Amino acid sequence: MFKLCRQHHSIASVLARRSYSAAHQLAPDRHTVHKRERELILSVLNSVPSPREARNFLNNIETQRQAIEPVPRKLAALVFVDGQGNAGKQLAQMQRLGVSPVVLVSSGLGYREKIHQVHQLSDAIEREGGRARPINESVFRTEPRGISVDAEIIGATVRQGQIPLVSPLVADELRIRVLDTHGAMVAMARELAMQEPLAGTNSEFSLLIARLIHLSAADGVRSSVFHRFVNLQEDYREIAAECPEKGVLELMRACLEVLPPTAAGIVASVFASPSLVLKGLISERPLRIQHGAGPVAKPQRAKSSSLVPSYKPLATYPFVRMGKEVKSIEEPQQFTLLRHGFRIARHKSLAMCSEPRLRALLESSFKRILDGRYFDRLRALEAQGGIDIIIAGDYQGAVIVTHELGQLAYLDKFAVHPSVQGTGMADILWAQLRLACPSCLWRSRNDNAVNKWYFDRSDGHSRAAEGEGTRWVFFWYQGAGHVPMDAVQDGICAAQCIPPSFV
Repeated sequence: MFKLCRQHHSIASVLARRSYSAAHQLAPDRHTVHKRERELILSVLNSVPSPREARNFLNNIETQRQAIEPVPRKLAALVFVDGQGNAGKQLAQMQRLGVSPVVLVSSGLGYREKIHQVHQLSDAIEREGGRARPINESVFRTEPRGISVDAEIIGATVRQGQIPLVSPLVADELRIRVLDTHGAMVAMARELAMQEPLAGTNSEFSLLIARLIHLSAADGVRSSVFHRFVNLQEDYREIAAECPEKGVLELMRACLEVLPPTAAGIVASVFASPSLVLKGLISERPLRIQHGAGPVAKPQRAKSSSLVPSYKPLATYPFVRMGKEVKSIEEPQQFTLLRHGFRIARHKSLAMCSEPRLRALLESSFKRILDGRYFDRLRALEAQGGIDIIIAGDYQGAVIVTHELGQLAYLDKFAVHPSVQGTGMADILWAQLRLACPSCLWRSRNDNAVNKWYFDRSDGHSRAAEGEGTRWVFFWYQGAGHVPMDAVQDGICAAQCIPPSFV
């Protein structure tokens, strides 16, 4: 535990040091500077799901500084804010971590209300050690083909180290109109994603929009259940049919459609603590919530076995929201992660798939040559216990499951093509696997770099004992139902005998 805390504190300190100089300039009082730095460290400690994801985040920031491209890219987040709440601190901490938020402020109904809300948010950001600039009436234009965006003032604001706070207002024909925020946000997303380099920056950089963040009263996307992860290409129609936040879902889909495929969307509460929003900013995966799983006994023949606990914050960060009559402490603990995603095809027969394309995907993903007998084995299992094959996109990802272990499905292959890494493909496939197989077991070589990813998504694991051939690590999850450990042990024994798939 001490080692874990030290790793997270080291990462948090590196991230927080990025903000110290700017904070000192804005708040010469040393006590205020240290207080803000301490708050930022606590937020990062509360948000970092793993040291690996924090390092990836830091690498993205460093890459923008060391880029050898003709036009370096600055890591950015496009943010939609509807309401005040805790938005000032959320945005200030994003900026101090090295991310450039570009904000569309939707609060208020009329012209005066919107101007007032933009300046209120600017003041809140400045109080938290950030730098912001309200921008009214000069970004949007209305044309016969729709809303257009003049990105020059946005680029100049980002270049000066300020957060642009844009009002959805347009001045034409001697009058000022309030724009539809959906159309304004989509127009901003399209224009900023296309600018190479960004206007107003003296050709110094363009924006790499990594996140699309929606901050409002909603703490995520719901239908009959709360959705922690949404693959918009596959799930949109079903969720939208019964979603109270249908407008939010439509906005996220329209924007993610025009942003780079590596961008992810986050729907979080404007009243959430900054640490929750930073979790969505830094993390590459949906937030996992553990619902009280009990202890599990060790398999008898395993050298070691353990449950992998869900991430628990190292610090809590409650805040107070004032109601009309009562003072209550609220802290939304969840958000929804969205990806533009991929279409999904599900098959129960190998005959329904293109074997050459499936082979090419497996060999590209594993960087090894597939054994010529592999598909023969699948056909034999198809005629016995059955198989499930899930194909994502145009053979850009696949899951192959066999039913040869009794009560547990066996995850035979989990493949992501290198060309779509960073697009959320792995999370999309994992969600489809959990949907198709309530309980599942799989194996991975002891030195497989992907094992860290498996540890985070399994309910338990066991390492093969000495002298039992290949040094496998066996993982499993048990879903809502409890699979007896005898069945898990039997599955491990059977999985050890499955022949290798690659030569």
